Amino acid sequence: MDLGLNGRTALVVGPDDDIAAACRSVLAAEGARIATSLDDGAIDIVVAHATQRHGSAVMAIESAAEWHAAWDEVVAALDVFGRALPGMRQRGWGRFVWVGTAGSRSLDAEAPGQLDEVGAVTSLAMRAAQKVIASEGGPEGVVANSVLRGGAATADDVASAVAYFCSQWCGYITGASVDVTGGVGSGMF
Repeated sequence: MDLGLNGRTALVVGPDDDIAAACRSVLAAEGARIATSLDDGAIDIVVAHATQRHGSAVMAIESAAEWHAAWDEVVAALDVFGRALPGMRQRGWGRFVWVGTAGSRSLDAEAPGQLDEVGAVTSLAMRAAQKVIASEGGPEGVVANSVLRGGAATADDVASAVAYFCSQWCGYITGASVDVTGGVGSGMF
């Protein structure tokens, strides 16, 4: 299936890990030019994701630095989204995709011992921002969606869902989240 990304410019932000590499690879394979910063011309696609953290950090006093680091990632992603949005609106086409944790929808959506509680909270914040972007940008062809990873999902599993949300076929799907979990998790909505 042609995703209609030929000639589009994509920027993947967040940690330079296997998910970022898989997203860049699949988008490039679909014809997108991969940018390294907002200074690389008109950005059509922004994919942002956060560091995956494991273990219970919510109640640990020593986790303050981890919370600050997680919020810094959210603020950085929102900054990139905010700076890319005007050009997308002007061109009448844009895609924002947040890659977060399915733990933001169902705390049992992670593999045993892999719960990312900090990521669950920050993913909820990004999903709220996605709804605002969807509402404001949707009428102008700019959509915002989330891919929520969990279970034993691989980077390639995540990147495939990201590619769909970046495609021409996703023009009227906005404000949505898809779980890439292999069926793990009891969340209903």
